[in-house]
Amino acid sequence: MDLKKRLAQLDRLSKQSGPIEHPSNRNTQPDHAALAAIRAVTIAELGWRESASPTGQVWSREYRDVLSGPGDPLPDLREFFSRPVDFQAEPCEILFLDTETTGLAGGTGTIPFLVGVSWWEKGGLTTRQYFLPGPGHEAAMLHELSLLAAGFKIVVTFNGASFDLPLLRTRARLNRLADPVADLVVWDLLVPVRRLYANRLPDCRQQTLEREVCDLRRTEGDIEGSRIPQVWFDFLATGKRGLLSRVMTHNHRDMVGMGRLFNLVTQAAQSLTKGIGSTGKLGWLDGWALGRICERRRDTDSALACLGVSVAAAPRHGPHGLGDPRFLADAVRILKRGGDWLLVERVINDGLSAGVDEPWLHREAAILYEHRLGQWPKALDHALKSGEDHRVERLRRLLDQSTS
Repeated sequence: MDLKKRLAQLDRLSKQSGPIEHPSNRNTQPDHAALAAIRAVTIAELGWRESASPTGQVWSREYRDVLSGPGDPLPDLREFFSRPVDFQAEPCEILFLDTETTGLAGGTGTIPFLVGVSWWEKGGLTTRQYFLPGPGHEAAMLHELSLLAAGFKIVVTFNGASFDLPLLRTRARLNRLADPVADLVVWDLLVPVRRLYANRLPDCRQQTLEREVCDLRRTEGDIEGSRIPQVWFDFLATGKRGLLSRVMTHNHRDMVGMGRLFNLVTQAAQSLTKGIGSTGKLGWLDGWALGRICERRRDTDSALACLGVSVAAAPRHGPHGLGDPRFLADAVRILKRGGDWLLVERVINDGLSAGVDEPWLHREAAILYEHRLGQWPKALDHALKSGEDHRVERLRRLLDQSTS
């Protein structure tokens, strides 16, 4: 049937008296008043507080955790986060944010039905959760979130720069509201934790970091993230709490976990400010990570200090330490900037002894022996192993000239 015939049929159906009802749908419509009453009881049992706003009713609840924030003011966090700030930031100016949604696809079809926000005050971490008992209350929730966010300068998320924040922006536009956090600088925790811990963990998921770095275990009362959307849909359909309290617990633990991870990031930044990289107190993995951050800052002296400590403490055998091509490449690259060519030679030879017998390392050795140490026979030996024909030919000419 073509489009014209379909439209004609719809027009005829719309002119019929009364709605057309399929027999299987008779007497199956829910009692909306009864369902609303069940939802109201459930919301009250879960501790949600109803308050009025200019755009409607808002449901929220708060938690208070004994978790001290970082020192005041914050240390230099350049190159820990991808977006620097042009002011001296303080912990009280930071708002943490995380959402629980109806899916991970994003776009106009995804709804954030639970929004958690946290901030430091009076020596602890306060968390407030906003809950949607139904889609019709979204504008009021977003309005309240905007009012709260106006009191902060920075919003911190965990992988939220690519999901949570764009989603809130989209939902605000659909409700003809401004982006709730448009005026805040965005710091995504995924960036610094990757720079600090990706070289030692199988992944940088928040729960992995909490378990392996913070020594925290999520026990009973939590829920897997993949099950969360269905919990809200079940609540809308039945009004019953189901696993809704577990979703709240999951979000609350995400907020506290972000606070702990942020503290770890600031502690790492403080170690650079205090010069710990030159005192030998860093482990080799910490020195490696901080050295790379200092390199990104173009702070050569600190990068050299961190990598010097790291190289001294790194394992000499096996797949770790100087046997790890990634670490070895970073160490050689950064240490070359210090001009200590005997140290660079030791690192290269230690890497070769540890089993990193790769062309790029032989190339570094060939360059070192040819241009820095003037040992052409060793340079030729490594050039042959690196497969650089032009370097081999040049070194052979130099050796022939030196013996003629």
